[in-house]
Amino acid sequence: MSELVKINAKDYGLEETKAKEISEMFKPMLDKMVELEKEFNTLTKGEVSKELCLEAKTLRLKYVKVRTGTAEIHRGLKQFYLQGGRFVDGWKNAQLMASEGIESKLMDIEKHFEILEQQRISKLHDKRTTELEKYDVDFIPRNLGEMESEVWGNYISGVRLNYQAKIDAEKKAEEERLENIRLNKLESERKERILPYYDYWEGIVDAGTLRDLSNEVFEGVFDKIVAAKKEDDIKQEQIRKENLRLQKEAEEKERKRIADQKIADDKAEKLRKDNEAKLKKIQDEKDQVAKQLEEKRLADQRAKAQEAQQVEAELKKGDQEKVKDLIADLEA
Repeated sequence: MSELVKINAKDYGLEETKAKEISEMFKPMLDKMVELEKEFNTLTKGEVSKELCLEAKTLRLKYVKVRTGTAEIHRGLKQFYLQGGRFVDGWKNAQLMASEGIESKLMDIEKHFEILEQQRISKLHDKRTTELEKYDVDFIPRNLGEMESEVWGNYISGVRLNYQAKIDAEKKAEEERLENIRLNKLESERKERILPYYDYWEGIVDAGTLRDLSNEVFEGVFDKIVAAKKEDDIKQEQIRKENLRLQKEAEEKERKRIADQKIADDKAEKLRKDNEAKLKKIQDEKDQVAKQLEEKRLADQRAKAQEAQQVEAELKKGDQEKVKDLIADLEA
């Protein structure tokens, strides 16, 4: 141990006497470390047990005390020996290097069972974390390794139940989605089948329920709709034939009416023409009589005028001319 903390004063530019003075200040701590080293060597050869762990803790605390005592000496000397500051740091660092390694080993011995427990807890935490990750959890507790088995059992059971419930819900949702797709397709196919029979749905099926009907029920409904259409087709054909018969009958009646009307019209036309001819004949006769009467009237009028002229001429004639006229009349 003394070799581990041996420091050369010349390396720090100090006189030997002054360096010795400083070294003497650290000597009690170094002597104590020599004593502790013996205890350390003995302790590290022992088998790890709870008692040994306690001894390691006690020895570590002794080293801590020596180290902290050395630090106190260091602070005091450095305060008064500014020139020897680096020299003092050398002693401190050398002692620190020697002590920390031992302290670490002693700490490992002291905390042996604690370390084992921490390792157990850490491994258990990792194992339980791996188990939890199977169930797609959003949050992993930090104290998984510290949970009691019963608590952990209840916790993981709850996680599994929640996970299964989520899986079941997702499965159900997917099944419902696929079922809805199937029903939509089925509804579309059925509507396409019965669309030509649209006028015959009423009273047989509601289009909104097509997706919910079993195949057997739907086929029964479809047969009823088809039968309704066939029945209606028969009725319509009967109506068509009856309409055709009535139409022909009406056409025949109309043809006969037209023929009868033509005969009546022809008779009326003949009667009209006959009447016109009769009227014309009567009118012509009237006109002829009127003409004859007019001609007679005019002739009479001319005769009277001529007679009047003759009378007037006679009145104007002398006796000689009257005799001549008389002779002429007699000769005639």
